[in-house]
This record gives sequence, C-alpha cells and structure tokens, in this order.
Amino acid sequence: MNWTLELRDFIQEHLNDDTAELLLAARRYQGVDVPFVVEQIEARRRLKGKLPEWYGNANLVMGGKVPAEQCSSEVTARYKRSIIEGRSLCDMTGGMGIDFWYMSEGMERAVYTERGEALCEMARHNFGVLADGRHPEVEVRCGDGREMPIPSVDVIYLDPARRAGDGSRVYAMEDCEPNIVEWQDELLSHAGMVLVKLSPMVDLTDVLRKLKGVTDVYVVGVKNECKEVLVKQRPTPTLPVEEGGGAHAECVVHCVDFLSSGKIAYSFHLSDEMEVLVASEGVGRFLYEPDVTLMKAQAFGSLCQRFPVCQLDFETHLMTSDDLIPDFPGRTFIVGEQIPFSSKTLKLLQRAIPQANIATRNFIMTADQLRQRTRIKDGGDIYLFGAKVRGMGDVLLKCTKVEG
Repeated sequence: MNWTLELRDFIQEHLNDDTAELLLAARRYQGVDVPFVVEQIEARRRLKGKLPEWYGNANLVMGGKVPAEQCSSEVTARYKRSIIEGRSLCDMTGGMGIDFWYMSEGMERAVYTERGEALCEMARHNFGVLADGRHPEVEVRCGDGREMPIPSVDVIYLDPARRAGDGSRVYAMEDCEPNIVEWQDELLSHAGMVLVKLSPMVDLTDVLRKLKGVTDVYVVGVKNECKEVLVKQRPTPTLPVEEGGGAHAECVVHCVDFLSSGKIAYSFHLSDEMEVLVASEGVGRFLYEPDVTLMKAQAFGSLCQRFPVCQLDFETHLMTSDDLIPDFPGRTFIVGEQIPFSSKTLKLLQRAIPQANIATRNFIMTADQLRQRTRIKDGGDIYLFGAKVRGMGDVLLKCTKVEG
C-alpha cells in the first residue's frame, strides 16, 4: 500500500466523480494508481452513512468492496463494546477493523488477526491514524487465526465470512468461514467470553442447538432493518431444559433497534416463549406490528405475557388490543375498517383505497400478489394489512399509523 498525502488529496478531489469515467481516463493521471483510487472512492461511498466518523477522516484507508459491505456500522460496533467486559480482546477475523477498534476502547490489550495482507497493512495504518490514548497499542497478526496460537484473553470476537468460494452469500454457520461450530471448543478454552457475529438470516433455533454455553443472543437492527445477530458464549454452558423443550432455556435474547426517533430495547428469556400464546377473538381498536428484531427473535409469547395484547391468530404475528399501549416495542396502528376477504372485495378495493402501504401476515396472498390484484398504488398514509384472524379467516385491515 503506497499511501501518500498526494493520493489522499486526489481521492478527496474526485470523491464525487463517475468512477467508470475515472478509470477510462486513467492515462491522464500519471503516477496515480487509478484502480486503487476507484476502489477507495467506491468503498467510501458505501460507508458514508454507515461509518460517518471514518468517512469524515480523509487519512483513513478503506477496504475493498466485500470488507466494506460486510463490516459493521458505527452504531452497531459501539453497541458491541457495551455488551462485553474485560481488559483484553482478540479479534480472530479482523477485516476492516471497525468492530475491533470500537470494542477495544478502554482495553489494556488488543490483538487484531487477519489473514489478508492488504487488510493487515491497511489496519496498521488506520490504527495509527486513529490512536487517541483511549485504545491500547494494537498487536496486528497477519495469518489464518486457525493456524496461529490463540491468545488467552477476556474476549474473543469473530465475524465469519458469509461468502462462498463462488462469491455467493451463505447464512448457515457451517458454510461460513471460519466454521464456528467446529472451532468453538478451542476458542472457549482461551477466553472468558466468545462473541460471534452472524448473518441476520441465520436460523436462531439452529444456532442454539449447535453452539455451546450460549448465555445471550442479541438481535440488532438499524432503522427497522435487522442487521446482525450476536451470540455470546461462555466456557461454562447453561443447563439445557428437558429433552424436547429446546436448548439454553435460560438464555436471554436482547432485541435492539436503533431508529431515527430513538432506540427500541426489549429483552426476554427463551423460557418465556414456552408459554402458551394468546390469540384474539376478533380485532380490537388498535393493531401492533412488533419491531423487526422482535419478529426475528420470535418474541411473540413474551409480548403477550408482558403487554395486554393478543395475536390475531396463533400463526399471525400481529397483536391487537382495545386500549392503546403507548410503549409497545414496534409500530402501532388504529384499525379503521375490517374488510372480509373475497374476490368481489378485491375488485372494489382500488376505488375505495387508491393508495396504501400493503403488508400481509399469515394471509392467503403475499403483499406483492395483493398489490398486483388490487392495483393499489404504494405509499400514502393508509396501511392495509392482509391477515388471518381467529374465528374470521382472511381479513383486510385498513389502518392509520399512530405517530410517536
């Protein structure tokens, strides 16, 4: 990496240029590694909203397309620091070093491990630029963490690569690299805590069945989009519940969504979800859609226990009540009209509701199919939910959102 002040200034000067045209005009810029410049510009563009602190520092070198795509956002990296404790950290899959840098704040020892030589060189440069007295001097190890001695530390962190050899995305733990299922025993023998970042598409039931000593699961969202699943393991496993009841019953699941209007935070024990779900007999005045992180965590039983709400049906994960619940962790709607579903209804619906935001839950059609059949335009202030309601069958609910 031949990073110079001139190269830095060139990147900043051309930050808003068309990169395709920049590549075509490469001969005009003698002595400038234009392909590297384009890679830096495109990576910075990807990270502008995701990592404003790093984007705003012109002296930092950005990783390539895949590292920039897979790295955590600033807000989720800071959140990881808040859920770990100890004085020493080893990141076994360093990548761009975003998580590592924020997690190592206040530590006495921090070890960054990465098998890509270019990323290691970039990390050494960036950690030097970022040095601020709140972070320890970083030990950068270049090589495959599975072939290197594992340091004994308080926290080991991993973010397995979710790309197959052909570049396609993978989600199952065994398909990611490294395979945390195979490696977990050795990792747990060297740390008081192992924190693993997994795909938001991962099957939580599969995770809890295959990983040992899971004490906490964190489902993390940003602006109502599930971004990552974090699993915290400790060397002493939690006691399993009786056979057939599921593993890690005492594990705590934390749902956190960083919204523009604030933060949703909701935690529950897996044992809460073993209670009988409550289903309604009809639709109340208010409709509730759990936050995307709660939907991912399947926190439906605990929601019905903690709030005076009922599901519309046992498999319809929308809640209802007659009285407003202002602190429900999700979106709240006023139900204006209940429309029994039929072919005749669909024909008349566009005239009655020309524009609406459409969603379906446990319904005879998908949202796209419903929109196609009704030809209702997307957007506006009306929300149209297609859902199966206990005792009523498939119903269309015309709603307006409760703000605040």
